Amino acid sequence: MLSSKKYVSFAVLKFSRMTKIKQFEEKAKKKAQEQAENAKKVEAENSILENPVALFDKTEEFFKKNQKWISLGLIALIVALGGYFGFRYYINEQEKEAAAKLFPAEHFLRLDSLSKVLKGEGKYLSAKKVAETYSITQTGKLAHLYTGIALMKEGKFKEAITQLEQFSSDDKLVQGRAYCLLGDAYMELNKLDDAISHYRKAANYYRNQFYTPMYLSKLALAYELKGDKKMAINTYDEIIDEFYNSQERGNAQKYKARLEAMMGK
Repeated sequence: MLSSKKYVSFAVLKFSRMTKIKQFEEKAKKKAQEQAENAKKVEAENSILENPVALFDKTEEFFKKNQKWISLGLIALIVALGGYFGFRYYINEQEKEAAAKLFPAEHFLRLDSLSKVLKGEGKYLSAKKVAETYSITQTGKLAHLYTGIALMKEGKFKEAITQLEQFSSDDKLVQGRAYCLLGDAYMELNKLDDAISHYRKAANYYRNQFYTPMYLSKLALAYELKGDKKMAINTYDEIIDEFYNSQERGNAQKYKARLEAMMGK
């Protein structure tokens, strides 16, 4: 016979094993129930998909429950689409109207009739007025450029800067030219740091064989006037090294040699 201690140990071990078996059976039973429930759900979903009537009933039930929110969502979508296309139409019409209004000012600018560009004439609007009236259009922005150019020619450099700073264009050549004009205006006001900044911006914005050497020549001159001979020489080197066929290259070589002689090189 087993001693009392051994009997107790055996009983505890037996109880522990029975408990583990029971726990395992309960987990297996629970897992089987979950699988059965999932199978019922899948079966129900498949029956809905296979049965158009049941699917329609489900869809109809969903719409009935959420009718208010669905209606609000559709209204919001319609309003958004209508607003988008309406705004596009409005912008296109404004562009056409602005172009027609700016045409006389553009014509006057070509004739150097600066007063008419800036003040208009009779029924013809000034370029500045077109810029203010059609500010959301690209033509309105172009009107700022025309106004700035006319003011530059009249020697009104501060006013020109105000107009030119409001101009922007996707045309890289035109935008680069605008940066250069700002540099010219600051040069006239003897604001050399601002001039240097805008000449550099013009030179780097869209580098090309025709305009970039001209911008760099102006940049080098601004450095010379500031007394920064080293940066002027570096800028002339840009022209000499990168724009071999440009008209400015010969002058760049000459001005660089002059500066090096002044520096004792």
